[in-house]
Amino acid sequence: MNQSTVKRSLFFLAVFACIQIPIAAMGQPAARSNYEAINPKQFLAERKITLSNPKDIAAKLFSSDRESEGRKSDQISVEYPTRETAVILQTVVGLADDSVAGIRHRIELRLRQNKWEIVWMGRQSKCQPNRGHQDWASGLCR
Repeated sequence: MNQSTVKRSLFFLAVFACIQIPIAAMGQPAARSNYEAINPKQFLAERKITLSNPKDIAAKLFSSDRESEGRKSDQISVEYPTRETAVILQTVVGLADDSVAGIRHRIELRLRQNKWEIVWMGRQSKCQPNRGHQDWASGLCR
């Protein structure tokens, strides 16, 4: 291989690496797509949840005293992408609502100075048949 080919190969490798780094760093925003951002303080206050750790928040969400008429499923998961981050997903399907069939919340937390803090929250919905979108999305049901 001549020197020109080596230089060209190194240049393209460097360009490729620069393109890949920002794409990998955008993992959270991509996961947030199709969610409507919501106010964490208001959400927690309405449900009387005091922030302590991800599992406690998930347990409080799961055991909250909500209407259960027509409920088909209620699911909560807590994932830890890193030691300092957590993601709670709450999915409720079978709501007693004429337009909304299900609702999903995504709560992203970060451990800072040995305390968990919410960094972002979002909501998705799934509409009843003939009332709007049939997949999980941020739009309103009609």
